[in-house]
Amino acid sequence: MTATLLAGDGIAAQIAGGSWTSGAATSGGGASPCSSIPGFPGPLSHLVQPLEDLLDMFTGEPAAVYQASREWEQTTGDVADVGARMKALAGQVDAQLQGATADAIEEVLRTLAQGANSVANWTKAVSQGLQLCVTVFESIRSLVCEALELLSNFAGTVKDVIFGSWPWELDKKADAIREFAEDVERFVDACKAAAENALKAARELVRLITDLYRAIVPFHEEIERIIGGVIDLVPGGTPPPVGPGSRNGPFGSQYNPSHEPYPGSDLEIVGDYDLGYQHDYDLGATDMTTEELNAMFRGEFGHLFVPSRVGDNTQLNMQLSSTGQTINTSLFGLNIPGTTAGEITVQQITRDGFVIAASPGHPEYPGEVAFRITSENGHARLQVTGAYDDTILGAHDLGSQHDTNPAYAAISDYSIWSDMQGRLRDRLRYG
Repeated sequence: MTATLLAGDGIAAQIAGGSWTSGAATSGGGASPCSSIPGFPGPLSHLVQPLEDLLDMFTGEPAAVYQASREWEQTTGDVADVGARMKALAGQVDAQLQGATADAIEEVLRTLAQGANSVANWTKAVSQGLQLCVTVFESIRSLVCEALELLSNFAGTVKDVIFGSWPWELDKKADAIREFAEDVERFVDACKAAAENALKAARELVRLITDLYRAIVPFHEEIERIIGGVIDLVPGGTPPPVGPGSRNGPFGSQYNPSHEPYPGSDLEIVGDYDLGYQHDYDLGATDMTTEELNAMFRGEFGHLFVPSRVGDNTQLNMQLSSTGQTINTSLFGLNIPGTTAGEITVQQITRDGFVIAASPGHPEYPGEVAFRITSENGHARLQVTGAYDDTILGAHDLGSQHDTNPAYAAISDYSIWSDMQGRLRDRLRYG
């Protein structure tokens, strides 16, 4: 009993003396999360140690992992280019030569092209797996840092509430409790952010699995055609409930979008449309100018523009070169015309962005999307504005009695553009 009381006195003395938070990271006021690992000496160290161990496990070298993923992805594009050239050469042989020898040469070239495509799918799958690791590492590390900071702040709160003032100074105790409540709220926000990153990782996993099955099953185009036919036979259902429309509706939805989506920019929407959306993303800190950001994006367009990641990998090394350029697009790399795939045309390129228009057969036709990438106050910013006459949900009779625009605006955000935001943030953070 005496030993227990002495131990209790020792813990109380640590709290009162502030040694609990010795070496702890400070929160707020520009402090970066986990800039230093909080130290918790004494009898509470065993409680904190598992968190510190988890942090050590996930600090790693995310930049090195990201660079490796870029190398694999570059290789994917190179291999796909070789495959495309072999396929084109096979077509030339078929058109210009006759006889058994020509048939044999053509068959060999087509087989090599198919093999190159499978290799490209494997390399892209490896790249996506590495990028997935970066997302998972960052999410877990962020949560651990937040948890450690919250714990160190909790120590300070206990000290302030119990020992930091006389019992009748209730206002000081109330302030300490309020500050701790704000810390808890910040931790909850961090958990929500981690959940968003988990969803992003799940979508990347879908792409990874899709490319793996392409590498294993060479006749994926035929399978996708069959899948597309099945989808067309599925009867329409009730769409997610959405609120009434407005000029600036829920989930970034818009109505009668403006021809000038970004005041002060030369980017413009040419057509007149009833529906649209506008999303805004912080890409993180950067020392690049607006012109440099856009030059980088155009030069690495195939790697950064998520919808261009089609199943045959031939667009991975593509650059955004000029107006009139035609680009194939797909969702998760699935080639289901009118549902997940279609062509777009580059309609405008400016110093701060570009505009694309959907071509006939694209699920958003007729429609346009304006992308703006800027450098503002040391941060990179991505803005995406879509404009169209109908949503995919409405076109497939999933909501003939409902306003489907807010639901579609949410889908465009969470399944496409937030993923592109992640790619851009990784590119700017890890180079």
